[in-house]
Amino acid sequence: MKNILLIDDENEMAQVFQTGLTAAGYSVTIASDGKSGLDAVKSNKFDAILIDQMMPDMSGVDVLKTLKSNEETKNIPVAMLTNFGHDEMIKEALNLGANDYILKYQVAPNDLAAKVKSLVGE
Repeated sequence: MKNILLIDDENEMAQVFQTGLTAAGYSVTIASDGKSGLDAVKSNKFDAILIDQMMPDMSGVDVLKTLKSNEETKNIPVAMLTNFGHDEMIKEALNLGANDYILKYQVAPNDLAAKVKSLVGE
């Protein structure tokens, strides 16, 4: 079973995506902010990480930069999962190493499972 980390401060949305991914056969850990997401990565092995862009403590891009600058986490596939789809934000995230940029309002939980499947190379 593949382990997915979902870093998102919107609890209801995170629960919906967790339910959909769990139904698709993934184990999903939810972190409610950037710091707890980074802490989770230190103590667990994840096959992919989904990061919200806007969080209270640090931006999703800052979490992405931290992950990609660390030797132990730089090769974990990462997708931004957010409601903010400004061209500059998308370009920045992809340039920093995000594998995908998923807009929450355009993705149903089963569509997200398909995107995660390609993210983890299944």
